[in-house]
Amino acid sequence: MLQALLLSRELARWRAAGRRARLWWRDDDARLPTPALERLLAHALAFDAPLTLAVIPDGDRAQLAERLSSVRGVRVVQHGADHINRSPGGGAFEFPPERKAGEIAAALRDGWTRLAPLPGALKLFTPPWNAIHPDLIGALANEGYVGWSAWAEVSPKATPPRIDTHLDLLRWNPAPRFRGKARLASQLRRQLARRRKAGAWDAPIGLLTHHLDHDEAAWKWLAGLMRTVRRHPVLAWSDLGDLLSEARPAT
Repeated sequence: MLQALLLSRELARWRAAGRRARLWWRDDDARLPTPALERLLAHALAFDAPLTLAVIPDGDRAQLAERLSSVRGVRVVQHGADHINRSPGGGAFEFPPERKAGEIAAALRDGWTRLAPLPGALKLFTPPWNAIHPDLIGALANEGYVGWSAWAEVSPKATPPRIDTHLDLLRWNPAPRFRGKARLASQLRRQLARRRKAGAWDAPIGLLTHHLDHDEAAWKWLAGLMRTVRRHPVLAWSDLGDLLSEARPAT
């Protein structure tokens, strides 16, 4: 209750300043059509919310392509090269430290080849587990990626452009579960306040979901967020393509 009140006060500050907060939505780990994916798409369509599906390109995605061919407003981006954790110890990363730049570029290229035919495909990369190899950004630039997306940065200066997420619907340890209404309200309030205090009013706030791991509490909160954004004068959805266009340096 307290966090909801504090969030309401922060939104009032934005409204008094005549500003609107820009939200964007990324969902990770799609591979195939599933009942959970259908539920996700239903949320996006019902509330006219631009959805970015971060798809794992580790196999044939023809079934997913067929399903998405009749869906409007969905972007498809590349979630890893194969999404395999090659960490020998703690942490998780797809590209281990010893992986060379040329090997990373080849893996990216192979994954994108499988993903490119999907409707709405946008050549943007999201590293699994937000693990960023030192040579990843250079490989993305050399392979012609229009952008990439990781975690927590507000308005990073990066080439290719970087558009991050900031609100994770789930807690992950010891198993995936809904993060909780109060915790998410607190996180959204902090993200809004951070931008207001920095004068970064237009910096987007990224919502991160994982449809395959949602419990009923997560689905319920997501629907509630959609209803709130639709009627609130301060909150609005943004499309990833528009955000990327704005983030590209002027020529």
